[in-house]
Amino acid sequence: MTPEVVILILAALVCVLVGRELGKWLFGKNCDLLAKKRAAQALAIRLRAAGLKLLPALLEDFAVGDVEDLLQRMCDLAKLVENGSDAIEKELEDTWENVLAAKLATPEGLALVKAKLAVAQAPPPAAPPAPAAPAPAAQG
Repeated sequence: MTPEVVILILAALVCVLVGRELGKWLFGKNCDLLAKKRAAQALAIRLRAAGLKLLPALLEDFAVGDVEDLLQRMCDLAKLVENGSDAIEKELEDTWENVLAAKLATPEGLALVKAKLAVAQAPPPAAPPAPAAPAPAAQG
């Protein structure tokens, strides 16, 4: 065999090995991304059940890979925050109502709410007495 043929065979072998390793690495990265997308989708479902609307939409766009819609929603959310819109406060109030209703639906949650109310209704502890002012130094 001529040296050119040997070099060609070795180059082909190196290309196959490098391609195999690169494929394994890319497949691992793809699996990591898919796991993150699944987690984002599960989180979006839980947040939507709690009453949120804006953040779950962002997570769902990430999960399906709709980058253009994700960026548009992020810009819209930034505009809401900059303009001082009440949309975020309204969403948080709705979420608070949903979370409170879920807590009151279980005996453990009801006990927790009652305990928090008892703490809130308790009189504040008496403030410790202020330290006495130091006596004026005697002039001599």
